[in-house]
Amino acid sequence: MSDIPGLLRRGADASVGKTKSQRIADDVADRLVSMDATAVGSLALTNMIETLYENGWQPLDLVHVVRRQHTMAVTTLAAAALLHQADLTDADSRAPQDWVDQMSSICEQFPKVATRVESTPDFLTAYLTSSGKSDYIAASDQWLDVLTLLGQWQTLPRWPQLGPKPSQWPRTRPTVSGVAGPDSPNTKMLSKIRGLLAKADATDFEEEAETLTAKAQELMTRYSIDTMLLSQGHIDIHGRRVHVDGPHAPAKAQLLHVVGTANRVKAIWDSEFAVATLVGAPVDVEQTELLFTSLLVQATRALGHSPEAKKRKKAGSAAFGKAFLYAYAIRVGDRLTDADAHALEEARHDSGDLLPILAAQTVAVEAEFDRLFPTAKPMRGPRLDAEGWDSGQAAADRADLSR
Repeated sequence: MSDIPGLLRRGADASVGKTKSQRIADDVADRLVSMDATAVGSLALTNMIETLYENGWQPLDLVHVVRRQHTMAVTTLAAAALLHQADLTDADSRAPQDWVDQMSSICEQFPKVATRVESTPDFLTAYLTSSGKSDYIAASDQWLDVLTLLGQWQTLPRWPQLGPKPSQWPRTRPTVSGVAGPDSPNTKMLSKIRGLLAKADATDFEEEAETLTAKAQELMTRYSIDTMLLSQGHIDIHGRRVHVDGPHAPAKAQLLHVVGTANRVKAIWDSEFAVATLVGAPVDVEQTELLFTSLLVQATRALGHSPEAKKRKKAGSAAFGKAFLYAYAIRVGDRLTDADAHALEEARHDSGDLLPILAAQTVAVEAEFDRLFPTAKPMRGPRLDAEGWDSGQAAADRADLSR
């Protein structure tokens, strides 16, 4: 038993990164099959998760980095380990709501895992036997998944802390007073914005989608202003990570950046892990992610339907697609800024001079961004395909901004 932790470390080192050795990993996995190692393996995963949380990582971050690099089997194991650790630590009743929402998202993505996670410390015993495969080779492959997961997670660096660490959570999450009910004006406004964006995503008519998206941006700006006025000068700044999948992840991150800029949110892109971090007022961050998701659907559809792409059969071209999405992002950013300015002008007529409160929020956002990312640098733009650029600009002019 005493050499199991050492075997796990050796196998993890051999499974991922510069020290990768399939021969060593296979040998360690074979040895673990013949040992009573599941309890120690469960503890190793749980301890790894707790260390990563204290180092700034959050649940969906850990799923994302595994999914990008490894098989669905390893990703599913990651989800099971995260849910198991949350159950052991009673995270559902202690963690901030955003953290609880992330765990709920993992349950939705991996429903079979969510129903079979064991509350006992040795969850690996149940997990590794749940597939119904009991032969030696299958068991060895499952231990390889465990080693791969440990190896991937142990390579992760310290990240900026976007909220309280688990070690800082209270025993019971405080009850939030004044939570908006389904009939509150704020809830109704958010529902209206989501409805507009859903219509924009669904329509096949680009002009209609463009009108809907512009209307949604105006409503988002007005909702943001109303929230600021109601806060009576109290400025709360929030950080959230957005996981961006390929292809063309940097171009998609550019789209997120321009949506954030139009909504007074700063964004920074981590190309190594394909993760963007948004910093801004909570309502602005929430609305930025909503609009980004909608515009990404529209942009992907526009790329597939682009006349230029069809003529030249370039829709699948990496250069064309990248240029298309970059151009789409920049042009959409201009249009969102115009819609935001229009909404701000209307708000000034109703509420008076908004410059002081907007300036105060900008200062607060900049200060928090600089605290989290003191060494951030502007990203250089790539060389782009001219035809893809022109096609992307044209598609952005047709995009529906009202969702």
